[in-house]
Amino acid sequence: MPEQRRRSVVIIGAGPVGCALATLLRRRGTRVDLFERASAAADAGSGRSFNLTLTSRGLDRLPGSVRRRIYLRGTVLVKRVIHHRDGAISTQPYGSASAHHLLSVPRRVLQNILRDQALAAGARIHYDSTCVGVDTARPSAQLRHRDGNSTWVTGDLLIGCDGSGSAVRRLMTGRHPGDISASCTTIEHGHTEISMAYGDADPTGMHLWPRGDHFLQSQPNRDGTFTTSLFKPLAGDPLRPHFAGMTRQEEAEAYCAREFPDVYPRMRQVGEDLTSRPPGRLRIVDCAPHHHGRAVLVGDAAHAVVPFFGQGINCGFEDAGILAGLLDRFGFPACEESGTVVEAVAAEYSRLRVDQCRALADLSMENLQELSSGVDSSEVLARRALERRLQELHPELCPSLYQLVAFSDVPYETTRRRHRESAALLDSLCRGRDLRRDRETVIDEFVGSFGGRWRTGAAN
Repeated sequence: MPEQRRRSVVIIGAGPVGCALATLLRRRGTRVDLFERASAAADAGSGRSFNLTLTSRGLDRLPGSVRRRIYLRGTVLVKRVIHHRDGAISTQPYGSASAHHLLSVPRRVLQNILRDQALAAGARIHYDSTCVGVDTARPSAQLRHRDGNSTWVTGDLLIGCDGSGSAVRRLMTGRHPGDISASCTTIEHGHTEISMAYGDADPTGMHLWPRGDHFLQSQPNRDGTFTTSLFKPLAGDPLRPHFAGMTRQEEAEAYCAREFPDVYPRMRQVGEDLTSRPPGRLRIVDCAPHHHGRAVLVGDAAHAVVPFFGQGINCGFEDAGILAGLLDRFGFPACEESGTVVEAVAAEYSRLRVDQCRALADLSMENLQELSSGVDSSEVLARRALERRLQELHPELCPSLYQLVAFSDVPYETTRRRHRESAALLDSLCRGRDLRRDRETVIDEFVGSFGGRWRTGAAN
């Protein structure tokens, strides 16, 4: 098809998900323009970031050549390494197979790889372009440029991929409040990065220090460094919050010395790290539907979740793969009249994604309890050992919740429902029992009761 007749897509936002989607669309022959409000030379680091953790759910949506480049720059993590209050260390594998691992990648590294791949595929990225208007019927977006001038850009499909603070979402809901609704809330926990010399630690695991309602997390990088972040409730002015109980450097240093004594000597400037700038806030975005007319929202613009399941970026890549697949299925690249096709694709995309993304938001908040305290509880550890044994003996019957969420393509809502049903049965069988002594008996009873109701490949 001649270039001038190719179907065109306008993407607002050139972050990792936007660039991944651009690559997928370009490989299908679609003309793609991305508009990014930041400058080309902008520093992507905020000083309070954490690495992105990719799993097969998201990675499998990317082209093989892109996956290979990410693996060359990322770090494979196969387990959690739990640092308990008493100084003991335990480990928890992420799954039951070699494919059940995380790929930890600094955000900036992932951004650079995906941007370069989008450009190599033929996408065009326009920087210093802020979205200030949308028309979902044409569809088109109004961009204000660095020189103050504004222009309208039009395509066959408009995609808002501009993050949790999405301008496209705000403009869509503002113009069509009866057709699309959205909410954006922040949770009490915030996060910030801590400088910690930890290069001699186990580089194959995600290190966690669970401490009640807060935890420290340290992720190894390919170069031998670790990205370390504190997650803790916030206090103070919402516009300039601080970690509860930490308004001065001495308080921050005392807190870390008390809570993390095994690594406190390695925190060279922790007092300054924790008090010199406001911690980052964590947002939850809920939007329904994910489209209006011929415009759709993808990634955090539609469904930002807290990072406690590490699935936000993976869900965004899943969005991208599903949207690209729908465009193929409905014949978008070669259609003569795009309007009806795009509207059908947008409606089907919303139908497939809204409930799934809400389920992930719930799962992510529920996992906060496990990261903060559950992984450090002796009772939970005994229960976890029982579950691991059950999964070893009957992997097709009872895969772990984490395994289904991270390493399968079973819909999030189905995964949540499966887990709740199996957990309720296991709870009833464990009640009042010594899980170390009666473990095998409980497993036999569970298998007998649950039977073949769920299999890893089941659709619902």
